[in-house]
Amino acid sequence: MDLAIRGTRMVTFRDGRPSVVQGGTVGVRDGRITYVGPDDGFEGRAEREIDGAGHVTMPGLVDAHVHTGPTLLRGAAQDVPEIEWMNRALGPLADHLTDDDRVVGAKLGVLEGIRSGVTTFGEYASDVGRLVEEVYEPWGVRVAATETINAVADDADLDPDVPYPFDERTGRTALDRADALSDDYADSDLVIPTYGPQALDMVPLELLEETFAHAAERDCRVHVHVAQGRRERRQIEARYGDDASTVGVLEDNGLLDERLIAVHCHDATPEERERLAESGAAYVGCPSSIAAIDGVTPPVEWFRRRDAPVGLGTDQAPGPGGHDMLREVRTAALLSKTVHADPTALPAWEALRLATLGGATALGLDDRIGSLEVGKRADLVVIDAADPSVAPVVDEPFSTAVPNLAHSASRAAVDTVVVDGDVVLRDGEFVDVDERDVIDEAQERAERVFEEGAADWRAAGSALVDRADEGWL
Repeated sequence: MDLAIRGTRMVTFRDGRPSVVQGGTVGVRDGRITYVGPDDGFEGRAEREIDGAGHVTMPGLVDAHVHTGPTLLRGAAQDVPEIEWMNRALGPLADHLTDDDRVVGAKLGVLEGIRSGVTTFGEYASDVGRLVEEVYEPWGVRVAATETINAVADDADLDPDVPYPFDERTGRTALDRADALSDDYADSDLVIPTYGPQALDMVPLELLEETFAHAAERDCRVHVHVAQGRRERRQIEARYGDDASTVGVLEDNGLLDERLIAVHCHDATPEERERLAESGAAYVGCPSSIAAIDGVTPPVEWFRRRDAPVGLGTDQAPGPGGHDMLREVRTAALLSKTVHADPTALPAWEALRLATLGGATALGLDDRIGSLEVGKRADLVVIDAADPSVAPVVDEPFSTAVPNLAHSASRAAVDTVVVDGDVVLRDGEFVDVDERDVIDEAQERAERVFEEGAADWRAAGSALVDRADEGWL
């Protein structure tokens, strides 16, 4: 046995239920879970043993949709109208990010995620292979690596009511990168290649159909931003007709099926959501991001109630704030209760399930991760039950472990994180990464980007310009 976490309180999510077990042990060999059960039933010793007393051990969290590259722009675009967020608030600064900046931003975002218990990231980026090579592989973190496929011309005037001009060569180059990534990592345990046509308004229909075909040939998922706001709807109507919608175009062309991971969907009508749910497509909601950028609550609970595969994601740091998945679990639960005017909506056990087994299912990885079961890969998080944000935890007449983890735990409570059997965070400290160096470099690069982009940001004239001039920022 390589590793054993002994005498711990376990939250297993076997059979989709929390199944809280006291005084348990998780045993690991060759990156797989080989024992889940009572401590007194564990035989032998492991090369490394972790004392789990006073801790909760559960499956690693799954951040099913995340763009870590823009993390250097944390705080750059928030409190503006949705129609301004991308093109007038974030874009003028993002244009000054270099590829090296995005790598450092990804490092910072991944560190933040790991600190909150994330073991799998649904990373979504252009040239995502570089992030795989420079961040995820060296750090031993699991990633559903999604290559962004976007064919919008670099010099396009992004008028929401005029179809964006496409540069098909740009789109096909991205598709080639996605194919290469899929071929290179076809047999990888830690890197799961995924195709990412960014959105229906950003790729020609022919290229989208070709992308789905390439993904099917390689048995990969297709990860798409779907019905994500007024800007997209106006683009789809401008290109496909006044009555057109993203869901309608996808359905009419046979692209609604189990291979699709549909993200956001807050602009889809109830009838369109029904068609999505019936198609077998997975849904990923990002409540913090959509609340901050669009001022609405994504339909996480709506899809869950229809038994669709549902996961949660943190999206990107600018606007909502960052990549803390414990915070995302709480946000998802609270916003679901308010939007449904129902305090029973998205209960604690379901919110925590969506962040573990739910996210794994949405990404097509539930046969590998998402629950504590013999045979699955050993992605684990150990949380200090004595941390002020979690304590007290009691077990009679019922266990408060799950509600405390879902509703109150902060990332400061995360003690140990294990990915594929290897410890990446131990006693709250990274094993193989100099966290301080990453933060220092991120700070230096962010200051340069904001300085270089200041004139463009001011000229774009978002609502934040006036707020800054008035002394609020």
